[in-house]
Amino acid sequence: MDKQKKKLMWTILIVALIQMPSLALTPGINQITTTAFAERSLGAIQSALAVTALLQPVAAFGAAMLINRGIFSKKALVMFGLFLLASAAPMAILLHTKFVHLVLLSASIGVSTGCFSSNLFGLIFDNYEPVERQTIIGYHTSCVNLGGIMMSLLGGLLATYIWYGGYLILFIGLPAAIIVYYTVPSYRVTSLAKREGEREGEREGEREGANKASKGEREGEREGEKRSRKLDPKIYYYCSIAVLFMMVYAVCGGNISTHIAGLGDSSMAGVAVACTMGGGFVSGFFFSKLSDKAGDYAISLAMCFVVVGFMMLSIFVSSLILTFVSVFIVGMSLSIVVPRCFFMVSTLAVDPSTASTATALVTVVSPSAGSFLSPLVFTNLTTALFGPSTALRYRFVGFVMLTLAAAIALITFLNGKKAKP
Repeated sequence: MDKQKKKLMWTILIVALIQMPSLALTPGINQITTTAFAERSLGAIQSALAVTALLQPVAAFGAAMLINRGIFSKKALVMFGLFLLASAAPMAILLHTKFVHLVLLSASIGVSTGCFSSNLFGLIFDNYEPVERQTIIGYHTSCVNLGGIMMSLLGGLLATYIWYGGYLILFIGLPAAIIVYYTVPSYRVTSLAKREGEREGEREGEREGANKASKGEREGEREGEKRSRKLDPKIYYYCSIAVLFMMVYAVCGGNISTHIAGLGDSSMAGVAVACTMGGGFVSGFFFSKLSDKAGDYAISLAMCFVVVGFMMLSIFVSSLILTFVSVFIVGMSLSIVVPRCFFMVSTLAVDPSTASTATALVTVVSPSAGSFLSPLVFTNLTTALFGPSTALRYRFVGFVMLTLAAAIALITFLNGKKAKP
């Protein structure tokens, strides 16, 4: 890896530290419910915060369209997203007295993360080979979780003083944007497509003579345009896994503040979220080796971590230490399932234009859809079935994840049999 690639890698990892800003807010959910907007239900508060997840895919697709048409570079949209994220801090100071302000802040964060998170992965896809890519994705996920640890701890601490304290942490987006400005190369998809066409033209010229080089260039560009119009169907398979996984996984953080309300204050909820991210931080370092050896079976294995963690949460309700252990185990799944989906999509989307759309789908649209649907489906469903019990909610959703893990293992097995001669 040359010097320029290393510099870009470190910038990507630095920005990854603030890629999950919602974790700065999660520890304060109980504080928001009981003090700021006591007239609102837990489901309403969770849904207001989930507006972030609703708008992320909209922003990501909008950014992908602008990139595909060569209007903006990925660097420009990453910087815009980081600047918008930083603006949430002064917005929270000025606007925090009404429920609509909570929704507005969530919308702002959703647009900002939609702009920079998917394009951060786009930079990985564009600038690194598959072997480098798989390693960097593992490191990236560990940094996302490390950042989540810091944000959840600080967010939980600040939420004990003011419910919107977590938003103040997001000002860190400003120095991150400055780092991006000085270290990330600026290029547009049209330039990449032209470069691919030129390479194709050169190869054609070498085979058939220099007089056909220009024809080869045009054919290369047309071939790139054709590829950009279609996505490999397997991309949708991995996107579906990301949606379903995040629907279940989001139950952990979305309910942990209420689950341990009788065991500690918002700072303890922050520690619990930090433990969840700690699990992801650890597993991110061995993702590359596990992904190489186990393939898609790694997804099912990681989902079993969620099952174990949720069952422990439902059983050891009165133990704060075992709660921390449980969420740590749950968190280990995030840095295996999601990176595996990201990596597989990166190997399927080889055209620059296709990569922009595919990246938006798997990095933002799918996880965001899962996070948004999670409280709407599981909080409302389990409340109707079991009442407000978070222990029974964790147990029910754990069985859902176990079923999903078994289904993916079966699909992986059948695909492996088809691939054998």
